[in-house]
Amino acid sequence: MFLTPSSSRFKFLKVVKASGVFWVGASLLSACASQTTIYGATQCEGGATYSAVFNSTWSPETHPTDFPDQAHFSELIGATHNSEVSFWSIGQKASAGIKDVSELGINRKFIKEVKWAMKIGEAGSVVHGPDIKVASGLAEVQFQASSKYSLLTLMTMIAPSPDWFVGVSGLKLCENGTWVLNKTISLKVYDAGTDDGVIYVSEDKVTIPKEVITELRSGMHNENGVIPQFATLSLKLTSFNQ
Repeated sequence: MFLTPSSSRFKFLKVVKASGVFWVGASLLSACASQTTIYGATQCEGGATYSAVFNSTWSPETHPTDFPDQAHFSELIGATHNSEVSFWSIGQKASAGIKDVSELGINRKFIKEVKWAMKIGEAGSVVHGPDIKVASGLAEVQFQASSKYSLLTLMTMIAPSPDWFVGVSGLKLCENGTWVLNKTISLKVYDAGTDDGVIYVSEDKVTIPKEVITELRSGMHNENGVIPQFATLSLKLTSFNQ
């Protein structure tokens, strides 16, 4: 569904008898207690709890061109989900919820979109964290994933801006049947395609017709169309269960 648009492992040995299958031993080789294969895809069993730390390095020193006053980020907002839904991605038109987050830093419509996806079995939970009231700083959120909902989408508005944001879309928390232990992603800057503004403090001008989400390459400090590192997202597995 589209909305408008080498680490160690637990390895189990089994003995097959006429009366069934018996688990007889295990060695600590990974963070995934066991695996299951459904339709050819290996999944992590049980659930996992993660800490996600958003670390902004955006500053007048790193991005000096037209750096705005009162620079900050909106609240972290996202969801755990499966591959049946994409809340945003490059080449996809922004939903009403993504438009509000990227233009205004308002989450209400996006949360409704996630809750609808939860109702029809495509999302597991809303992921909602704090804002950052200055340009450079940290924000942390805890969330749970499961074998059924092992993808993470998370975003935050760059403010002030016309419709720019940073985040991840459909990030895999389960890889080859193993819960990811640690991962740090360098976040890119995206244009939601809903406002024609070309600099941080442009006046509101609705994009008609709406364009698709793209990676931002102008409007803020860049080097030959490449925006220097803006922020990172660090994920850490804090607990898991079968």
